[in-house]
Amino acid sequence: MRPIYFKYLTFTALFLLLHFGTVFADSEVLPDTENCLYCHRYPSMGRYDESGVKRIFYVNDEKFARSVHGKLKCKSCHAGVDKIPHTDVKKVDCTTKCHIREPSTDKEFSHINMVQKYETSVHGNGSKEKPKPFPEDLPTCKDCHENRIQSSVTGLWGKSEALSNETLARCIGCHTQKDWAQNFYLHFTHRMRRTRSQPEIIKLCTSCHEDSQKMARHGLESVSTFKDTFHWSLVKYGVKNAPDCISCHVPVGYTTHDIRSRTDPMSSIHTLNRIDTCSNQGGMQSCHPGATAEFATGRVHAYGTKAQLAAGMKVATFEDHENFRLLERAEVDISKDEIFHLKVLSLIQLFYKVFIPLVIGFMAYHQWLDWLKIIRTRKKRR
Repeated sequence: MRPIYFKYLTFTALFLLLHFGTVFADSEVLPDTENCLYCHRYPSMGRYDESGVKRIFYVNDEKFARSVHGKLKCKSCHAGVDKIPHTDVKKVDCTTKCHIREPSTDKEFSHINMVQKYETSVHGNGSKEKPKPFPEDLPTCKDCHENRIQSSVTGLWGKSEALSNETLARCIGCHTQKDWAQNFYLHFTHRMRRTRSQPEIIKLCTSCHEDSQKMARHGLESVSTFKDTFHWSLVKYGVKNAPDCISCHVPVGYTTHDIRSRTDPMSSIHTLNRIDTCSNQGGMQSCHPGATAEFATGRVHAYGTKAQLAAGMKVATFEDHENFRLLERAEVDISKDEIFHLKVLSLIQLFYKVFIPLVIGFMAYHQWLDWLKIIRTRKKRR
């Protein structure tokens, strides 16, 4: 019996050795000084919340180490996790200090500046004196941001890795701690590229703005007014220089956290700033460099439900009539000139809807008559 017992004991010891060896090997990738990965390293880690949705609490340590927040400790963002099991976990507050020194000021880093700008923007909750209605509709930080993997400069100037390797080698010449140099290099080069492509940006924005009822509650029309424009057609067919939502609402010199209402003089789409926005002066994207004041007053989005109902036109669904009652709270009323332009545009659209089928129909009729003539000629010859 002893040899068998000894075999089982040896097997168990080897299993435990391999198990803890794996844990220690993983900790070299991400020093888990708080020992959070003791539980959160399991892919099935999670629970069902009050609404019945399963929330996954698994953390891939290797991916997290290469992410934007890879150098932070878990408790830098997650408060109330001292007790196990966690019973008093508080929502992540992005204004808290990250306990990392910001090199330009040598102070502890915080997102407080961006959050303050965001709160006064069109997406923010407003001030304490004038809070915005329907706060549940407004996006939070995590609706737009995710802990992305930092990517190198590869692909910015060609697809070769030669530039990345050569530049990083120069960094390590002075910054001899390779891990620090690699992280700093990835952080720097990650900011030199677009975080999202044009279709990804539009998909992100439309995740809220395509909800017509939600938009109507805030006096706005849904994104369908954009998807009926030439700008959207360029994005849809993959044109490299195509403009997306950010191109107009956050051009050069503006920030996504400070998008203002179109009536705000600080807004990029305000009538006083549209020439610079359309020409995109100082930016890499070439839009309308010769934009004039008259050009900048043109309409970018298509006419929506509010304009159609104000002009006395029929709309597609009954839901649009219901949303019109909410849209009456919009900041800018539809002017008589816009109603006139909409009617002219509708007549032009109606003309082409009738004219094009008639032309194609007459062409088909002409070809059919020509084909009959050929058949008759062949019969006579026979």
